[in-house]
Amino acid sequence: MVVRAWLALVEFARIRRERSRTRSQLSAMTDRELQDCGITRAEIAYELHKSAWRK
Repeated sequence: MVVRAWLALVEFARIRRERSRTRSQLSAMTDRELQDCGITRAEIAYELHKSAWRK
């Protein structure tokens, strides 16, 4: 039981770090670069603000 909780916490921390890196990379992109990728700043905000437990 404790191991499962610890693994869940580790996974939560990993997802938060990954989203933080992604947020930094995406914020450095210009609107034109984002348009070329087919995403908007609003879509980025929505995805990055989802709970780490949701996919």
